[in-house]
Amino acid sequence: MTAQILFDRLAYVDRLKAGSFSEQQARAAADALGDALAETVATKADIAGVETKIDQLENRLEVRFAGIEARIAESRASTIQWIVGVAIGTCTIGAAVASFIFKHMP
Repeated sequence: MTAQILFDRLAYVDRLKAGSFSEQQARAAADALGDALAETVATKADIAGVETKIDQLENRLEVRFAGIEARIAESRASTIQWIVGVAIGTCTIGAAVASFIFKHMP
């Protein structure tokens, strides 16, 4: 993203000239600093764009986590049903074996 960076080159040149820079040196330094700021400093628009991307990513993650949580809940319910079924089956088989033993005891 490109946007205007507020940098007063003329005031900067004047300050450099007051500090014993020549006109040519001051203009070159001001141009170099202006270019560097334009390329490396994040603007409010840049930050807003990053924030928008972060919000979009956050929303996508929330949707994914909601799906994962739903699958975990389904798996938990399925596991509990399976365990209850196995327990009932085991009890039934145990009762049948006990009944058989008691019927055929002398």
